[in-house]
Amino acid sequence: MSTAKKQEFVTIIKRIMRKISDDVIKQNQMPILDLPKIGYDNTVWSDEKRMLTTGDKKIEVSPDSVKKIPTFAQYLVMANAVKKLIDEDMESTIRGMYYATLSNVGDGKNRQKFWTGQEDSDNAIKAVELLTGIPREEFSVTSKPKGMISGPIKLRVGGDIIDCNLGSRATSQLIPTNMGDVQIDDVKADFVMVVEKDTVLNNIRKSGFIQKYNAILLTGSGEPDRATRMMVKILNEQWKKPVVVFADADPWGLGIALRYKIGSESLSYDSERLVTPNAQVLGMMFSDIYQYNIPEVARLTASDEDINRANDMKKKPWMQNKQWQKELNLFLNKKEKCELDAFFKHGFKYLSETYLPQKLRMVGLI
Repeated sequence: MSTAKKQEFVTIIKRIMRKISDDVIKQNQMPILDLPKIGYDNTVWSDEKRMLTTGDKKIEVSPDSVKKIPTFAQYLVMANAVKKLIDEDMESTIRGMYYATLSNVGDGKNRQKFWTGQEDSDNAIKAVELLTGIPREEFSVTSKPKGMISGPIKLRVGGDIIDCNLGSRATSQLIPTNMGDVQIDDVKADFVMVVEKDTVLNNIRKSGFIQKYNAILLTGSGEPDRATRMMVKILNEQWKKPVVVFADADPWGLGIALRYKIGSESLSYDSERLVTPNAQVLGMMFSDIYQYNIPEVARLTASDEDINRANDMKKKPWMQNKQWQKELNLFLNKKEKCELDAFFKHGFKYLSETYLPQKLRMVGLI
């Protein structure tokens, strides 16, 4: 975190604390924290930005009732913990912040832990982001690394150079969780391909796909972390590399693929840092199950949860694109889903040598 950002964060936190103190001591009134409301009912599609954004609705957090006191206290405790982290010039994961602020409150029979679980702590960190307008990575709070990258790209982290092309048929490099510490030194790839899972990436990488098509392979290992999304955005917008995304043919896989392209309701306030509107979601489409003759034995029956998820997605204002409506209708009609791994039923090289090249040729990337 730069000195200027540190000072900005500390100044904002001090201003918030001073306002709370003045409300209680000088104004003799309940203090209030104003935050943007995060969730479906305050998520807005921006035609101009081509991404999900946060609307104008606000929530007020105040210790004006027994139910609200814990949340108000948790936000202040976390803000103070982050300030301490900055003062000590240290870094922590979101898990570390949970333990750093864990304590017992009350006494006797009413004694309980300050947090009921890490979810409360994570929500408090998000509240600090919203109160300050500063992403948590910039105040040195990160998550466990999960994104992986392979291909002709060199990263500089501190004084070290990470050449992601070395041994790229055998291994991938972890994407550092704080992209503020990463400098991209060189990119020689023609395009970037994102896949949902590391198991699929491993198969594609082992096939020699990177060398044959001069590609960068990325995965968020399921639900992508912020660093992976930021890496994709930087490669597309700063390095002008086309981005394509592949995920499993189920509502959850489609949702993960769209995280990269349009964003998510839970992080709509941070879309401009994380979303790559120019990314193309090429598969695995529900229609691919039948066009590529995935055997019935390799298909999975949709669960009630899958069906509810698909119906919910169909109603979203940002999911009214004819392609997505057609694919979701097909899924709801057939009630079948499929993993990218199912292509292995056609042979272990089918995915990298047949399916992916055909999809890439459709959009003129190879």
